[in-house]
Amino acid sequence: MIGKQALNNFQEVMWPKILNWYRKLSSPKKASDKKRRPQWEVDNDLLDYPPLGLFEDYLEMVIQYGFITIFAAAFPLAPLFALFNNVIEIRLDAYKLVTQWKRPVSCRAQDIGIWYGILKGITYIGIITNGFIIGWTSDFIPKMVYKYSFSEDNSLAGYVNSSLSYFNVSEFQKESNIPKQDFIEGYGTVSICRYSDYREPPWSENKYEYTSLYWHVFCARLAFVILFEHLVLFLTWFVSYMIPPIPGDIQLLVLRELYLAKEARYKVSFDTLDDERSQVRQRKVTTEVPDEMPEYSSAVLA
Repeated sequence: MIGKQALNNFQEVMWPKILNWYRKLSSPKKASDKKRRPQWEVDNDLLDYPPLGLFEDYLEMVIQYGFITIFAAAFPLAPLFALFNNVIEIRLDAYKLVTQWKRPVSCRAQDIGIWYGILKGITYIGIITNGFIIGWTSDFIPKMVYKYSFSEDNSLAGYVNSSLSYFNVSEFQKESNIPKQDFIEGYGTVSICRYSDYREPPWSENKYEYTSLYWHVFCARLAFVILFEHLVLFLTWFVSYMIPPIPGDIQLLVLRELYLAKEARYKVSFDTLDDERSQVRQRKVTTEVPDEMPEYSSAVLA
């Protein structure tokens, strides 16, 4: 991982530099080039920004995150080396964007998009992978099972003997390059050897089959993976709850703006409705009232 990251950093900086140097040599020189050109002309000769934008940078970071999460238990120093690499890469990317590429066209984005879902999926895969690595490659679970289930005094006395099985050397396959003589200098006559596994001895009725200790250890390892997974998922949820992506006061301001915008829309719609109603009433009044008042005789008025 370290060598790949160093090679990527070298390639990201030197390759654009070589291309710019080649373009500068291959471009025809003019008499006006001897004078100092404005900065915008110098920037125009730089490389165009990649059409995929930040895709390669995001992909590099996601791959690195996958290495340090999925295999964290196998290589605990990976996050430390990744931190050193990222501190250096920040400055290298800044140098590359400022001096080797043309200025990219900015565009608005709400978040990192689909990359967030990919990182979340890698996190879940890393939790399960590390749980299986710890449960199946370490001696922690077998020792605990032997200590609390099979040991008479709740100690590890006799653990090594219980973790080794017996094998009859006469049952080796012919293809195996095993010495034919039974006598070995320093050990004497060897008829039985020991190996790391939980199987019945050759003199048992069910020889070379798994013992009860194996199934106890197997179930304990599965239980450890399930507990480890739920515990880490709970911790991730708790940390995300305690440190939300948007602070509480900012969230309240956002909700207030949404409420004010909704209230303004309601007000505009109500004002429009009131105007339409007032226009309808005015039309009705104008149609009901006659233009000229009728003339009444003096006798009627009397």
